[in-house]
Amino acid sequence: MAKFIDKFMNWIGYTEEDYDEEAAAMEEEEEAPARKRRLVGLPSYNSALRVVVVEPNNFDEVQLVADHLKERRPVIVNLETAPMELARRIVDFLSGSVYALDGGLERIGEAIFLLVPSNVSVEANGFSGVREPLPWERE
Repeated sequence: MAKFIDKFMNWIGYTEEDYDEEAAAMEEEEEAPARKRRLVGLPSYNSALRVVVVEPNNFDEVQLVADHLKERRPVIVNLETAPMELARRIVDFLSGSVYALDGGLERIGEAIFLLVPSNVSVEANGFSGVREPLPWERE
């Protein structure tokens, strides 16, 4: 009966309830998983964008270009000194790579191409939409 009176008195605010530290610690441990927070990294806008310029002399070097695209770096590929057949194979491979990565490929010179990952957009002012043939298409 005394406990009932103590509880009633505590309920109406006349007495203080004894603080049980062990019970409070157990309650905090039970609530801890519900309070976990998930941290999410945001992209850094302070870092400088790096553009890679490549002039491949053999087909083995082209995989490095695709690796740069996978790491979300724009790449300029200069094929002016490459033999025609090699240049054709390189463009075919890089076109497929860019497509698979949802990127873009723009011709910016006679045999110079800009490849961009999906996080970069290219705007060309004054683009007429008329495309001149590639050097190996002229034959």
